[in-house]
Amino acid sequence: MNGLRTVAACLTAFFLAGCGANGGEEQTQEEDLAEFEALREELEGRRDVFIETPAQDFFATGNTLYWVEVGSGNPLLRSFDDSKKQRTDYTFKPYLTGVSSPNPVDNINFAASSTMVASMNQLDGANTYAAGSPEMPRGKLVLPAPPFGQKWWAYSVTGDDLYVTVIHGDTGKYVLQKWTPGQANPTDVLALDDLIAPNVMGEFTNFAVNGTTLMFSEGGRLWLAELTDMKAKWVQNDKRVGGADFYPGGAVYSQDREFFRYDKATDTRENITEKIKASYSMNKTFIEAHHPGHDMTWCKFKNKIVYEGNFGLFAYDLENETTTPLLLDARDNSVVYKYPVAVGTGTLFVKGLESQSGATGADGPMFSLAAANLL
Repeated sequence: MNGLRTVAACLTAFFLAGCGANGGEEQTQEEDLAEFEALREELEGRRDVFIETPAQDFFATGNTLYWVEVGSGNPLLRSFDDSKKQRTDYTFKPYLTGVSSPNPVDNINFAASSTMVASMNQLDGANTYAAGSPEMPRGKLVLPAPPFGQKWWAYSVTGDDLYVTVIHGDTGKYVLQKWTPGQANPTDVLALDDLIAPNVMGEFTNFAVNGTTLMFSEGGRLWLAELTDMKAKWVQNDKRVGGADFYPGGAVYSQDREFFRYDKATDTRENITEKIKASYSMNKTFIEAHHPGHDMTWCKFKNKIVYEGNFGLFAYDLENETTTPLLLDARDNSVVYKYPVAVGTGTLFVKGLESQSGATGADGPMFSLAAANLL
């Protein structure tokens, strides 16, 4: 389309229905460009610089954002409680080091809740710390060494509980264990193999626990269950999942440029991609800005999906089936927004990849967007 990435950018709150500047007549391309730039500048005015240091591994839980700063080559874990406006600079290592993998950046790992942080920063288990304090140990879970080629056991934190998946020495099954700081030993919760039987476990990839809800991946399949369930349910993904958000009643996940919503009660999934595409429009030149982008990153906040479109960040409302632009990329690629993360207050954090060459940049500041009125 005239050398431009296809984009859409019309917000009915700002522009007249029909998006025509001349009483419904079709706009010229120059008018389309001007309309896009006006909206881009208006949305950009809502953002604030949060941090300028090189950062990665953004993760949100409750009202707290976690990230790792890597500029010095020594990864440093940080967090920010948006409800208290309190930043914490942690002093413990959020990475594992060993003779075979001495580069800390290649071994960053942590899991966190609003009250506890865990990291496999020693070869014999997980250390836990109090959230919001630079280095206040909560306790250590000693574990056997993981299988050859695996750096650490998969683990997850919810509240004050640490969950870890280990291979049972006698049965060879993948067993989910729960440990709370202060306990001498973890307790077995369930065997993942039993949850998916009669299916046979493929290559186990990872898992997460949110409250009492479990999601895990094996053999390319994504499974959902409550910790009290006898059987898990496959969310029916037929391709590699790019990202997933799960809750007691189901899950939302992406496959490349497509979004799906899985309902556990009916054991069905719905492709909502076409609804997203049809939920927003501006003008002829910028008609596909809000279409989900290739290998996009995204997050979910309440009933909204905040995702990378072809030309910026957009929020799709699952209930109202409407889309709202949050930030638009510069048409010359001088800033491209990626890695959106939303905390419980409704504040959105997003990386702005900056470039002066016309190519998408490799790094840039982290911006905050007080989007509670939009999200």
